[in-house]
Amino acid sequence: MPTDLTVGMYVAQLDRDWEDTNFPLQGFYIRNQKMIERIGGDCAYVYVDPRRYDSKLGEVILRAVVDNDASNGQPKKLSARERLVPKQPKAYADTVSISDELPAATTSLEEAEEILSTCVLKLQSNGGFDINAIESAITPLVQSVMRNSTAMAALTRMRRMDDYLFSHAISCSVWGAVLGRELGLPPNDINQLAIACSLMDMGKTTLPIDLLNSPEEPDEEQWVLLQSHVKRGVDLLTENGLSDERVIDTIENHHERHDGSGYPQGLAGNKIPAFARIAGIVDTYDAMISERPYATTKSSYQAIQELQKQADTLFQKELVDYFIKAIGVFPVGAIVELNTGEVGVVISQTMDSRLKPKVMLILETDKQPRSHLVIIDLSNQQSDSNQPLKWWITKELPANAYGIDPQKYFLD
Repeated sequence: MPTDLTVGMYVAQLDRDWEDTNFPLQGFYIRNQKMIERIGGDCAYVYVDPRRYDSKLGEVILRAVVDNDASNGQPKKLSARERLVPKQPKAYADTVSISDELPAATTSLEEAEEILSTCVLKLQSNGGFDINAIESAITPLVQSVMRNSTAMAALTRMRRMDDYLFSHAISCSVWGAVLGRELGLPPNDINQLAIACSLMDMGKTTLPIDLLNSPEEPDEEQWVLLQSHVKRGVDLLTENGLSDERVIDTIENHHERHDGSGYPQGLAGNKIPAFARIAGIVDTYDAMISERPYATTKSSYQAIQELQKQADTLFQKELVDYFIKAIGVFPVGAIVELNTGEVGVVISQTMDSRLKPKVMLILETDKQPRSHLVIIDLSNQQSDSNQPLKWWITKELPANAYGIDPQKYFLD
């Protein structure tokens, strides 16, 4: 057992593959004695990066770090915009199963699509906006996420809507709620965060449609115009009655980046409001997995890999880790191909083994439909020399690969 570990150390590498443990996929800070005991139970030794030691870490998860007050040497009190999670984050548990939640989630999502599409069209035509309508669309989505952390997220991934703008608004609200729940935020904050995520790109309704749908990379003049959607959105929404400061802060700062490379102000680290840090991650993730005229659609797995590369550069690493934990490496509803050539749909996550979910096999090795469906648990396989693994995921396939509609395997 590693006996020289202390709280605040950064574990950069294990003596085994990450997927064989219960720890995050790409490094983690030691935050309490229990984590040291867990490491000792899984590993004979680990590699520590001394450059990333954080003496401020303790038992509280994800508390923002700020500079000492120059006047008295005491730590500054965190403001609402700097605070990331409560001192005692709530651990939420699902109260209903995925199958039981999906019908209600489907209804809520369909209603949200109708309301958001109407709101976007209204904004595009005359600039009118009804915050109460937005809240009536988003709140049921959040309530679904609170009942079951997976159903609404899976449905959102499986149901791709025609119009990117309102589809993106709905999806980002769901991803924001899922991450907010994983962080243990209070329910009211999660609802507020989801509403903020749904509104952050509404300024684009004032931009030319040809610019938004152009398959070409924007030139310098067009890029400046695209960036103006942030201020346009704040102005548009506040003129129409939006007054919630945390929501406005989120819209105004969701393109700021952890290293200060974002816009419009070039804020960095904890200077970026907490909700905006979350919004930046979910905005980027959903954009990568969505069909857009100017970019190749990525699988969720590819998008997660990209976020991991951007951790501690564009985005706060702890938040990226929590987001990956919340949605899963291979999310429910993803179409995957196995080493055998068989194709299936991920139907549930195995939280203690994130690369090994439960998969419903749909196609045989020759890509022909199976005569009967089989569910396999990739985490429940022997891996010694006498009984090697039979199945593992080799890649996530594009949406609707081989004509597979994942929804039918949840709703039938």
